[in-house]
Amino acid sequence: MTDANCYALREAIPADIEAITDLVNRAFAIERFFKSSDRTNPAQVTGMMHDGKFLLLTSVSRVLACVFVQQHQDRMYAGLLALDPDWKVSGTGARMMDETENYARAAGCKWIDIHIVSVRPELRRLYRKRGFVETGTEPAEDLEGTDRPVHFITMSKPL
Repeated sequence: MTDANCYALREAIPADIEAITDLVNRAFAIERFFKSSDRTNPAQVTGMMHDGKFLLLTSVSRVLACVFVQQHQDRMYAGLLALDPDWKVSGTGARMMDETENYARAAGCKWIDIHIVSVRPELRRLYRKRGFVETGTEPAEDLEGTDRPVHFITMSKPL
């Protein structure tokens, strides 16, 4: 099963913390042009698992993608979407977002919300194509080690 079409979606468990940390840091290495440190660490992932859940898209025993989700009444926040760099062009990102949106619908959510970092304009275009619209900005307080001013652009999509 090396095909990304052979996948399973599951919620992460504590035993997945190291795999999530590794995947996120490898996926977010693209942000080294403005951020000098890793995107996350096991303590941060553990804390996030107490506040919400990580969904994992797996193929056999390999984690292909993950996303953090947190429900707020009829809205689902989805963040820290990370794709295995080796699977990036295989449609895994679109599949993970489809699965995340389906997960949010099944939880009774009417909206899905995301934050993208301001210095990554390609993300804004990508999410617009998926039906997201900009709804505002927020400070990027949890992004340590940046070498320039950055903020989050908030985007939402009706489900």
